[in-house]
Amino acid sequence: MTKVKRYSLGLLIIGLLAGTGGGCAGTVDATWGRSAAYHGFSPDTLNRGGEADFTILVPLAKLFYQRVEARRFDSLATFEDPALREFFRTEGAFADYYAAFAEALTRARFESNRPTAVRLKSMDRTGPSTVRVRVLFRGENALPLRWWSTETVREDVWAFSQGRWWIVPGKV
Repeated sequence: MTKVKRYSLGLLIIGLLAGTGGGCAGTVDATWGRSAAYHGFSPDTLNRGGEADFTILVPLAKLFYQRVEARRFDSLATFEDPALREFFRTEGAFADYYAAFAEALTRARFESNRPTAVRLKSMDRTGPSTVRVRVLFRGENALPLRWWSTETVREDVWAFSQGRWWIVPGKV
């Protein structure tokens, strides 16, 4: 990653954490992650003896899932969003994740493939620098005469390498 990209990513993260960027409306708020279960690490302490810094993981996950919320996943505009791609090491990794996530929303019958609420359920440390994140997505039901909402739970693997956290997609 070039210095310009790193600098741009840093500004994007600072702006989104400060609430000045992104423009996403939704239900992800200051309580993000408070009711989640954490196993194998504390999100509030530095991992001084280890290689991964867990203090940034919860706010970074909030940033990513906030970008996902209220977005159509059957849209080229969402697929081409550079802010979503910054969380993946390669274009191929992003494409794999995107395809699997769009399919999960379709199978759960999300209206317009759009999650309208996101809640962090748990984070489990699965290795010295990997964490499995479970997130609940809720949205309007696309089936006729179903006025109740639909939901799906997604498990994502986040890995720390090269000084930052990345989302590692599963196999499609």
